[in-house]
Amino acid sequence: MKSRALFLSLLILFLSACAAPASAPAGSVPTSTPAATAAIPTRKPTRTPLPTPTDIPGFEGWSVVNPEAVEIRSQDGALVLTLKQKALWFMERRGVLVYHPVEGDFRITADVHTSKRSDPSRPPGGDGSVQLGGLMARSGDGGQENYLFIVAGDDGDGLSIETKNTVESFSKYSGPAWDSPEAELRLCRIGTTFNLYKRHVGSKEAWTPAATFERPDLPQSLQVGLNIYTDSTPDLQIRYDHIRIDPVADPSDCEAT
Repeated sequence: MKSRALFLSLLILFLSACAAPASAPAGSVPTSTPAATAAIPTRKPTRTPLPTPTDIPGFEGWSVVNPEAVEIRSQDGALVLTLKQKALWFMERRGVLVYHPVEGDFRITADVHTSKRSDPSRPPGGDGSVQLGGLMARSGDGGQENYLFIVAGDDGDGLSIETKNTVESFSKYSGPAWDSPEAELRLCRIGTTFNLYKRHVGSKEAWTPAATFERPDLPQSLQVGLNIYTDSTPDLQIRYDHIRIDPVADPSDCEAT
């Protein structure tokens, strides 16, 4: 009986040893990650909406940023933009831009006539809201906003010609008063230097410098064209006449008539 009991005890010890999990060798790496240390998925960055090509006669090859916010039509060679909803160029926010891709040094010029959408015989604004539009050059590389522009209209404090420079979605602007809801505007690039100009429509007076920005960060190819925006309920219509984009070779070309 004692020998049988001893045999059963030994058998139980043997079976228990076989069932126990083997100890991992020192320094071994587990084949799976414990739930407590599993990697947390990263949040995907917000995608930049793709621009929409236009089918406007005379502006084939142009595209639109935020097309849902604007009504676009051509009129006797001019382009008329009517803002339909709030859209603002400031910091990381995007307004409307109708643009053509431009490579290298250039100048863009246009007569910019701003008015209320509700009454085109009256200037925009007058209620403390921002209602502006003009000429813009913007990087189309995606990600953070990088652009500069010169615009006319009401900046919330009255009629003005405003300039804005936005670097990595950080905007700085200046808006001195202007005596009219319209202006002839120009934006000129020479290398990394951007010169912005203004003068009265039809005057052929000498260009008045509005701002100069050094932007070595901007690529050779830019989105160049016409912008429009508001920080409030839109009541803005802008007609852009005599739109011209020309190549330039010398700084003196920026102020040439």
